[in-house]
Amino acid sequence: MVMGVVLLGYGAIGRAVHRSLAEHHEDVEVLRIVDRAVLESGAQNAATALSEAIAGARLVVECASPAAVRSYGPGIIGSGTDLLVASLGALVDPRLAQRLLHDGPGRCYLSTGAIGGLDLIRATAATIQEITLCTRKAPLALLHPGLPEQLRALLAGMRPEHGPEQVFSGSVADAIHLFPSNINVAAALGLAAGNMDRVRVQIIADPTALSTTHGINVHTTSGHYSFEISNVPDPANPATSALTARSMVSGVLRLAGRGPHFI
Repeated sequence: MVMGVVLLGYGAIGRAVHRSLAEHHEDVEVLRIVDRAVLESGAQNAATALSEAIAGARLVVECASPAAVRSYGPGIIGSGTDLLVASLGALVDPRLAQRLLHDGPGRCYLSTGAIGGLDLIRATAATIQEITLCTRKAPLALLHPGLPEQLRALLAGMRPEHGPEQVFSGSVADAIHLFPSNINVAAALGLAAGNMDRVRVQIIADPTALSTTHGINVHTTSGHYSFEISNVPDPANPATSALTARSMVSGVLRLAGRGPHFI
């Protein structure tokens, strides 16, 4: 049976997801697209448009932003429709996480996004002492409108001869607040571990970086695990990795019944 989905957001990630899902029309059909113009048309108009769009859909695929998850996630889940979330940073809010992940009646699924190893972290969650994440990105990939002016000037002015520079060190919540569209991987680690406070985040701006690198170290009472993921940035949106859209498509296909299934 073909699974009907709605895309929430149609930027670089949404378009990439749409293109890939078109190759799997025997499993998935994109019924509607709710793009930025709809989302910015006003709260009531957007909510009405989304409510109409998800009628008959089994799954909404969020490709928009943490703000979109906060604004529309509860209504989607409350309608009984399932939701696949890419912007995991929204879930640093424990009340929103409770509403989406536990209250139902729709089910909320979390995209693995730009990293792997989350199955191991979830399996060892009860024994985790600390997780450290060191993310290294090109400075321009970290720029966004909400940055403090001093940090924005630093990132915009970095050149290869300057070398890399640490621009953040701290908690998941603070990392998400400062870089809401760049560091969803930190929230993914915290959600897999069952405790955001177990994750410490370091962000390095590197003007020589050709890829985005995530170094992950997991310390538990039963062992020590290290991962390094180096992703090519999405050409259409250097703030995110090309792997992000592929991970989302893989998740959609799994929900549609396409294997193999690793449990």
